[in-house]
Amino acid sequence: MRNKIIEKGVILMKKIKMRKITQSFNNEFIDDIPAEIRKEFEKINFDKIIKPGMKICITVGSRGIDNIKSIIKSVIQEVKKRKGVPFITPSMGSHGGAYAEGQLAILAKYGITEKEMGVPIEATMDVIKLGEIENGLPVYFDKIAYESDGIIAVNRVKVHTGFKSEIESGLHKILAVGLGNHKGAKLVHSLGVDGLRNYIVEFAKVILKKAPVVCGLAILENAYDKTFKLKAARPESFWEVDTELLQECKNLFPSLPVKDIDLLIIKEMGKNISGTGIDTNIIGGIMGPVEEFNLPQIKKIMVLDLTPETQGNAMGIGIADLITEKLFNKINYKSTYANAITSTFFERARIPMVFKTEKEGIEAALEAIWNLPGEKPRIIIMKNTLDLENLYVSEVIWDEIKENIEIKSENDWENIKYDQEGNLVMKYILN
Repeated sequence: MRNKIIEKGVILMKKIKMRKITQSFNNEFIDDIPAEIRKEFEKINFDKIIKPGMKICITVGSRGIDNIKSIIKSVIQEVKKRKGVPFITPSMGSHGGAYAEGQLAILAKYGITEKEMGVPIEATMDVIKLGEIENGLPVYFDKIAYESDGIIAVNRVKVHTGFKSEIESGLHKILAVGLGNHKGAKLVHSLGVDGLRNYIVEFAKVILKKAPVVCGLAILENAYDKTFKLKAARPESFWEVDTELLQECKNLFPSLPVKDIDLLIIKEMGKNISGTGIDTNIIGGIMGPVEEFNLPQIKKIMVLDLTPETQGNAMGIGIADLITEKLFNKINYKSTYANAITSTFFERARIPMVFKTEKEGIEAALEAIWNLPGEKPRIIIMKNTLDLENLYVSEVIWDEIKENIEIKSENDWENIKYDQEGNLVMKYILN
């Protein structure tokens, strides 16, 4: 057993020292959303797209997008300026419990209500079959959106947590999955990684031919999840915009400071952090080929807790190797399993080893990292996979990164330590 001492009621692991660091990433962002959207719509001759009296459907997805309320309000105003008649349609696939009411509740959490937006919000799970892709799979599409005079697809372009391709999350996905409602989203996810990677674009091609899509507005965020770029596009430019912004997203994407880690300790996970609870683009666990993304090699991952916002949905827990009893007792199996069944990624709902305390789990992990006797462990402690700015790193990692001008140390060395209940009590991040 490793040497320990007790100091002021706190148990210290004497031989493992950690240092708090701060990583810096590109923090440029748009500070005038309405002006930027106005400029982008002018570039695509919005005056010629929207005619007086046209009933225009504006999509809103379920993911937390920075400035989404301001973005949608600005799109609404641009439509109204041309005397169009805008309305909002939730475009969330099967999220919100696969009910229209559930999707309206998600929008309300973002401040998107009829009163706040000044336009109707029309929600349904009803779909029509638009056609079939080449292999015979049916293409389903939101009935209300289809019956409008024009659809403006609004979505964030981002790396996906389940697959890697030229196009991942973006304009194509909001059409094929978001507006596919429960029936369309379930079909895509039932095909697994191949369905996501190979068929989203094929479904979207049929939709772009047969549904009244008039334009799109793609959103790109920086490493701090702030609005970095807005790009309007005509339907024929969706491919170009999705691919270009995805590559830019990868260049902006935050990462852990090293690729070789013995133990990664994550304070919290949840659906408000990532669709997989723990972002696979940060820690690995993506299905299929991912060579180009250079993901880290992590021997053991321990997760300490679930966020309150996830309401017990522990989708992604299977990515971890160890969890606490505290986390285990918060799992809502109904919502977690429903999520796993819809996505078809059952392994992400598997329960890892469960330990009564954080201390017991961390000590067990350190016994299983296969280091030589006397070799110092490579440990990183983080709050969650959204916060890559503030981390704790162990001595070996600090020696590798201390010359990096984008990384600063903010305190002296601390020993890994626990309170009397066995909870990790590092000075920063975990408070």
